[in-house]
This record gives sequence, structure tokens and C-alpha cells, in this order.
Amino acid sequence: MARQEFFAAEFSKRFEKSYAGLTAAQQSGVDKAVIALLKRKPTPGMRIKPIQPDKFYDEARINDGDRLVHRIESDTLWVVDVVPHDDIDRYGRKVEGLF
Repeated sequence: MARQEFFAAEFSKRFEKSYAGLTAAQQSGVDKAVIALLKRKPTPGMRIKPIQPDKFYDEARINDGDRLVHRIESDTLWVVDVVPHDDIDRYGRKVEGLF
């Protein structure tokens, strides 16, 4: 079976709420990051890395202050939240009930 060209996507309610509260410029940055991840072509500037300590979620840099919390599993991109850099630690462990 051929590999999918794009990931499927699932967005949590928490992400939808956070996204709605962003400025248009912040939303544009999130959109670019999500599209790059969906295309399986993240940029080096996104600096994707696992969130410590459990490494269940990954973070992707949106800009100097914002991070996209996500997980890739079974050809699906699970978009969890967009948070300020200083709040990324709350996703160091798996959060139940997001999807």
C-alpha cells in the first residue's frame, strides 16, 4: 500500500477555542505550521521536538512566543492546542479527554 501524501487531521475543542482567541497574524502562523505538518514537510524553523517529560505530545514553533501542541499517530495529525511558550509544560504529560 502506498504511503499517504498528506496526514489526516483531527482538531481538539481546546485548540479550536485557543485558535479563535488569536490575532489574525497569529492564526496565519498557526495555519502555515498546520499545513506544513499535514504535507509532511515541516520547516527547520518550526523546531519540532517532544514535550518533556513523557514525550507524548510534540511542540512546533509558530513564532517567538507561540507553540502548536500536536501528536502524529497512525497517519493522523492530532492538533491539541496552541499555547504561549511559557505554558508548554502543561503538556508534558498526556491530557485525557481532548478528543
